[in-house]
Amino acid sequence: MGGLADQGAALTQLFAVHGYALGFAAVLLGGLALNLTPCVYPLIGVTVAYFGNEGGPSRRVVTLALLYVLGIALSFSAVGVAAALSGGMFGAALQKPLVLIAIAALLLLLAASSFGLFTLQPPQWLMRYAGVSRRGYLGALVMGLSMGVVAAPCIGPIVLGLLLMVQQSRDAVLGFALFFTLAVGMGLPYVALALAAGNLRRLPRSGEWLAWVEQLFGFALIGLALYFLDPLSPNRLLTRLLPWYAAAVGIFLGWVTPVGSRPRPFMVFRIAVGAIAAGAALFMALAPPSTHGGALQFQPFNDAALRQARADHQPVVIDFSADWCVPCREMERSTFRDPAVINEARHYLLLRANLTADSPENAELMRKFRIQGVPTTVVIDATGRIRVHRVGYVSANELLNYLRQSG
Repeated sequence: MGGLADQGAALTQLFAVHGYALGFAAVLLGGLALNLTPCVYPLIGVTVAYFGNEGGPSRRVVTLALLYVLGIALSFSAVGVAAALSGGMFGAALQKPLVLIAIAALLLLLAASSFGLFTLQPPQWLMRYAGVSRRGYLGALVMGLSMGVVAAPCIGPIVLGLLLMVQQSRDAVLGFALFFTLAVGMGLPYVALALAAGNLRRLPRSGEWLAWVEQLFGFALIGLALYFLDPLSPNRLLTRLLPWYAAAVGIFLGWVTPVGSRPRPFMVFRIAVGAIAAGAALFMALAPPSTHGGALQFQPFNDAALRQARADHQPVVIDFSADWCVPCREMERSTFRDPAVINEARHYLLLRANLTADSPENAELMRKFRIQGVPTTVVIDATGRIRVHRVGYVSANELLNYLRQSG
């Protein structure tokens, strides 16, 4: 739950530290997991029935299945491109407490749906349109497009962390690629199922296990709502409470909730989840307080200090951040606390420009340094020349290299 709440930051760090190959592999696996959401799982039966009615040789069935998955992927990718193009507007909106409260309220409403307080589903006319079989290759593509729209109400809340990452990157190509990969992961099982269209009875039926998964996503949405409200809490209290929240949810889902007791193998899985959560809670309770040596100490940005550093031939690091910025928080917890980075930066002037407020001063600062998004890290060498202008999450190893090259 806490992990999903921090999904945007975790994905940003994963791509920055381990590269695009591992990052996209994680997104692909996330797409596979989406098949267990309450809205998507029932569509498997509709899909397999469609391919069973089409018939024909295996090569034709596989081609139809690939076109079907391509249709889903294209509909998802449009969401990714739209998210990237709206990045600046979204970031600016997150400066306002009322917007954070509204987003948290929406997430809690969606969580209530996951707990069965009301049903969230597409309009009946859309369901009827999507459920109509369309023959031929073009028909498979169109049906995939429509199924992507039908699945959106269920998977939308789950991929909100991914949307945050894309919106903050403001990269339409990255947005298209990420959501295309996510959709391919969700659609891959359909290719195998299309070849076994006559064996639908072998699929596990919806039941208590699916209700358990629905509860899991409900608690995840609550965790994500808490994460959005964290900037409004004193001393970021909610972020510190999220690991305890995740452990409590794990214990509840493993040992307390009445759903998910059948089938028996799933009950064993439930007990294991509870045991892991209880172990995590015990570890957090008994672990000694952290003793690592603090973090980089940034001064508020000041033009006079910057001019003095240039006169003294002192290199400078400027961190452009905002209170609503998820990757900025991740850098605070990791990059800026790395002992090697702290040691290498001791001869640098460290300045931080907080761009949360929508003010003329911040607008001028963004224009002067060509800031397109946060976080942005600017490294200036001893001659006053900008050597690094990096937008996005910067890992400890990357920042260490920048400091060594510019010092």
